[in-house]
Formats: sequence, C-alpha cells, structure tokens
Amino acid sequence: MRKRTARETRETRESALGSGWIVEGGADLPASAAEPTPVSAGADPGSHDAPAEPVGGIEAELEGTGGRAPMSNGALVVLGVFGGLYLLYTWGWFVVAQAYSAVNAITAAGSGSIGGVLQQIVFWAAPLAPALWFIAAVIGSRGGRTRRLAVLLCVGAVLLLPLPMLIARGG
Repeated sequence: MRKRTARETRETRESALGSGWIVEGGADLPASAAEPTPVSAGADPGSHDAPAEPVGGIEAELEGTGGRAPMSNGALVVLGVFGGLYLLYTWGWFVVAQAYSAVNAITAAGSGSIGGVLQQIVFWAAPLAPALWFIAAVIGSRGGRTRRLAVLLCVGAVLLLPLPMLIARGG
C-alpha cells in the first residue's frame, strides 16, 4: 500500500462545515443560494426548516462592535509595545518624584500655602501623565486608523521621556 500525498488527502477528504451549519441546494443553484445556513437549535440537521439567513458571520460581529471593524494585529502589537513603554515611564517618573521629594518640599515651603499645595499636586501628578496620555491616545483615535494611534503614541513617547532619570548628577 503506498502513502497518499498531501494533495490526494485533501481531495478525498470531505468538506466539513462548522457545527450547526448545512448546505442547502445543489450545484445548479446560484452561488448566493448555495451558502451555508445555520440549523436552529431544535431542528433536525437533515430537515430544511433552518432559517434562510445566516445568524452569525462578519455582519453579526460588526453589529456587536457598533459597526466598526475589529482591531488589526498590528494595532494590538502597537498597543502592547507602547503600553509597556508607558508603564516603564510611569515607574520612572515615580522614582524621580521620590528622589526629588525633599527638594520639592523645601521649594514648596517658600511658595505659601496655596502655592505649596499646587506645586505638590503638579509634582506628584507627573507619574500619572504617561498613563493619562496612553488612555487619551486610545480614546482620541477611536474609530480612526491605526496610523493616528501610532503617531499619538510616538509623540507621547518622546514628550514623556523621564529625562531627570536619564541625566546623571555631577558629584
């Protein structure tokens, strides 16, 4: 007995539809009529009581997402890479805020009570800036193209770089 080639295996294999789908009609019907239709939950797969219109498919997926196409693989990779980068930026700004907290407290003491409170708020808000930028970029590019999202995230990556952490102090 000889081995079958991959092509022979594919040609002799029966085509299998997803569970719950049947093909109605024959080869003489138009292409639109030969599309698979779902079988209702209680119907016998051999009967022709199935609905004429497909229940699932791309149309149903788009209706569930508000008419938008799902996010591409490239967009998901961009979100993951920049999300990790912004997480590192948040940690970097938090380290900088802790390192300069004594200097900031001395500076805030000479600014009066309102000035001191405002300076502390702005100083400790710096670690939140990368997370807020990431969220604003995702929300701002909603419904748009992936290119707009990538540009917003690249601009934020440059603007939010924690420079005090990268600059060494002279001793």
